[in-house]
Amino acid sequence: MDKIIIAFRYLLCLLGAAGLLYTFSYPDAVIPPNPALEEMEGVHWYALKPFVWVLPVLLMELVSCCGPRRNLVWFGALFTVLGLALAAYPVLQAHWPEYVEPTFSYQGGMLSTGLIHYVAFLAVSFAFRLVLLNYMFPPEELQEQLEIGFVSATALDPASARTLKEIAAEEKGPQRKFQFKAGDARNALRWKLLMRRMFLRSMVANGCVGGGILLLLLWFFLYPQPTTEEALQRDKARMFEHRVNAHGQPLATTAAVHAAARVMKHISDFESLGGMSRAEAEQWLGLDAVPAGYRSWLRDERAIKVPSANYMYENRTRFLTVTNGRYLCMLYIRTNEADDSIVVAELQDAGWDAVADENRRRLGTDWGAIYR
Repeated sequence: MDKIIIAFRYLLCLLGAAGLLYTFSYPDAVIPPNPALEEMEGVHWYALKPFVWVLPVLLMELVSCCGPRRNLVWFGALFTVLGLALAAYPVLQAHWPEYVEPTFSYQGGMLSTGLIHYVAFLAVSFAFRLVLLNYMFPPEELQEQLEIGFVSATALDPASARTLKEIAAEEKGPQRKFQFKAGDARNALRWKLLMRRMFLRSMVANGCVGGGILLLLLWFFLYPQPTTEEALQRDKARMFEHRVNAHGQPLATTAAVHAAARVMKHISDFESLGGMSRAEAEQWLGLDAVPAGYRSWLRDERAIKVPSANYMYENRTRFLTVTNGRYLCMLYIRTNEADDSIVVAELQDAGWDAVADENRRRLGTDWGAIYR
């Protein structure tokens, strides 16, 4: 029953440790940015966003304190989540990088930053629980070891002290001589074999732990990662994944929107569509392989208003739009005077962070008022 209770506490603490890593990595998913509450004064729930990680820590502390083996439950859960996160990290980085690194600069640090905070919390836990608390409140077995050899002050009273001559003159009892027989030799051999088995078992356990850590590190550092070109081809193949909602409207998947953002950012940074016609740009993007119905949604060039609209660039043409109903990525182009060649292609995003959208809208409005 004690082992079952410890296992149950471990599972609850494991849930808290997973929540801790999640709040470190994706705080905006727990409490989304809200421009209406961003500048609100006073103490309110939105102002506590930087401290939301305290909630899973309180759960872990409560669970670990409800019984024996507190440090085993606490650190067992923390190290389990850390191992799983390190094992998942290179896989996510290779196939779903939006969970590891931010897609846009205004987003949080994602799993890469969350792991750094998590490891720092683990180090603080070591110093606090295994050093400071053990020093201030030593466990009973350690207290007994500290009391070995303790001599009361009354035993050191000079009035009851004896001289060396008195100690030497004290009658000594007969010296005992112990002789081992055959049965004693068998017992000694049995103890030797027992200690050897315990030593081998300890060596095997330590070897398994060390081997597991080594395999985890090899997996983390040697998992194959795509090159820049391979990552671009992966995102170009994924950016057109979509589904049809209940209203018959085709919407991109969340992974497709992230992939589209990375492709559009690559186009903007490296001028990949420079000098191409619209047809050549569609071919480069792979739009010829997209179903005609969905392609018409993607290639809609009608002007729309978005929360992050920058009115400095009203002369741009909307060339490609990928959205899942919440996140929006648009590729705007500007062509030459003959309108047969793309000169500049730019990424415009919206819906990812309401605060960032509001700030950019205000900035665009201010610049537009100056240059109109």
